[in-house]
Amino acid sequence: MLGSTVRTVKDGMVRMLGQSQGPPERLRSGIYPVTLPLHPEDDTGFRLYHRYRGSTGNVDSLSCHVSALAQGQCPHPPHAHPEEEILIMLGGEADVVLPSCLAGQRRLTAGQFVYYPAHFPHTLKAVSAQPANYLMFKWRAAHRDGPARLGFQHVDLADVHPAGARSSGFESRLLFEGPTGCLGKLHAHLSFLAPGAGYEPHVDEHDGAIVLLAGEIETLGHRVRPHGIVHFARGEPHGVRNHGPHPARYLVFEFHGRVPLLRKLVDAKRWKRKLYSVWRVR
Repeated sequence: MLGSTVRTVKDGMVRMLGQSQGPPERLRSGIYPVTLPLHPEDDTGFRLYHRYRGSTGNVDSLSCHVSALAQGQCPHPPHAHPEEEILIMLGGEADVVLPSCLAGQRRLTAGQFVYYPAHFPHTLKAVSAQPANYLMFKWRAAHRDGPARLGFQHVDLADVHPAGARSSGFESRLLFEGPTGCLGKLHAHLSFLAPGAGYEPHVDEHDGAIVLLAGEIETLGHRVRPHGIVHFARGEPHGVRNHGPHPARYLVFEFHGRVPLLRKLVDAKRWKRKLYSVWRVR
């Protein structure tokens, strides 16, 4: 188990009836399977399948759920809230309803996702005969003003391909990164892992999440199959290996906390990177 407490959630349908009162418990590293298709309720046309919720070293609350939404239905009216969100379309199609300054709506199909900043008006409407199946990460922390923050993002993973030049069998392609109202940095990349490839356990100073899109990986002592979710807790060791016969393809999100000013000033590696950047410009 690589020294961490691992929680594996059964594939059965879990319905979230409401948020628990009081501060959430600290999240540990864990694996959360998702099997498609997901089905909405007959009477409401919507169903939410809770996966995890808790606090981390970087945010007050971080939750993950998957949902099923029937054609023509919205999960809620257009709204805005202090939490930030990532919504990933797993199956079916839906229109993301946006402010008029962003053309009012965007069509989402499987393999596309969006990031909503805090206080960003939005909702979702399913448009395909097949129920829209989607995954959502949602987090909250003390909101602070600062330099230019990351705005709304719409990413189509069909446009992202490996360069194929790495002999290690592991490659990552940056999708976006930047400071947000709740985070020192939100980072997203798409990874490609060849059969037999991987990396050894290590510890990060941030929390992270993996969403497996294709193939299989093994981590935290368990095998993860397509659409499975992995949460890596800050400070807990984790590694990834592809023991399957096919290449693995997975999304990675990193939730970085704000770095105190004093820590920035005494960070030798940070200053070394800055000096190297200046030297390269010259």
